[in-house]
Amino acid sequence: MNFSRYVKDKINFILAYIIYIIILISYTKAMEIDKNVILVISIIPTIFFIVGFIISYVIKNRYIQNIEKTMEGLQEKYLITEIIKKPRRQENLAYYTILKKANKSMIDNVSEIMYSKKEYKEYIESWVHEIKIPITSAKLLCENNKSNITNKIDEELEEINNFVEQALFYARLEQVSNDFMIRKTEIVEIIKNVIARNKKIMIQNNMKVEIRNIDVLVYTDEKWLEFILNQIIINAIKYKKESDSKVTIEAEENKEGIKLSIKDNGIGIKESEINRIFEKGFTGTNGRKLNKKSTGIGLYLCRKLCEELNIAIEAQSKESEYTQINITFPKK
Repeated sequence: MNFSRYVKDKINFILAYIIYIIILISYTKAMEIDKNVILVISIIPTIFFIVGFIISYVIKNRYIQNIEKTMEGLQEKYLITEIIKKPRRQENLAYYTILKKANKSMIDNVSEIMYSKKEYKEYIESWVHEIKIPITSAKLLCENNKSNITNKIDEELEEINNFVEQALFYARLEQVSNDFMIRKTEIVEIIKNVIARNKKIMIQNNMKVEIRNIDVLVYTDEKWLEFILNQIIINAIKYKKESDSKVTIEAEENKEGIKLSIKDNGIGIKESEINRIFEKGFTGTNGRKLNKKSTGIGLYLCRKLCEELNIAIEAQSKESEYTQINITFPKK
């Protein structure tokens, strides 16, 4: 609390005291009282007034500083009235009571919203698991009745499955830490799963895969990493070249840890947009031109999950030449 501001707030009180001193001095002069006596009876109350004014400021300032310090340590700032001590002064008590009622209303609203959000999240997770059953059944029908049409249907079903997975992972995003387990993992097995999952669509799109030095161990969660790599591979397929398309997956050890790079020779990303591709909902110029179904959620989820898994993710690209996504796993 600023002292000059405090003085301005108490200006009426100060003016009242000054008027009182002026009246007192005028009265004592009219009574022809000795000047020394007048000086004493005007200075002593003024000293007490100034000291009391300063002490009042110090006490209030310390009280406010304690509240601010307490609030800084709170994650939910609106719970401040549940933490601070009940004030003794009637004026402060009135403000405290009003804030207490307002905060209770806020807490009730927040609790209701959180409950609704939890119910919605549970519904999404349940819906995802239910919708996967008919998707899997439809894919089996396509597998058992192969033709150009069923191959196309299977491709569309896989895209639907990817969107469904995005919805599930997005719903779980706020509680990622409750759902993953970090352990030493063979990265080659995860990459094999991702390639096998996208094998048909890659064959249909004449896309080759080249793998180098991926027989390494990293600390991560298998399920979450598989989702991340799958999103990157899907993007490589979506934004491939018309012919001779290829994805190169390679791992190498550096000072930071194990770097896994996924590089395609596709249409690339504009230099002005490369720093925005991990933003939520960002599709970019090429995304809007070539893939109108693009949502801009895939790479956003990759970044958020990498943050939770304590692994670094970055992108390099040159338009019309290549895009490379680098994922770096810590050594410990």
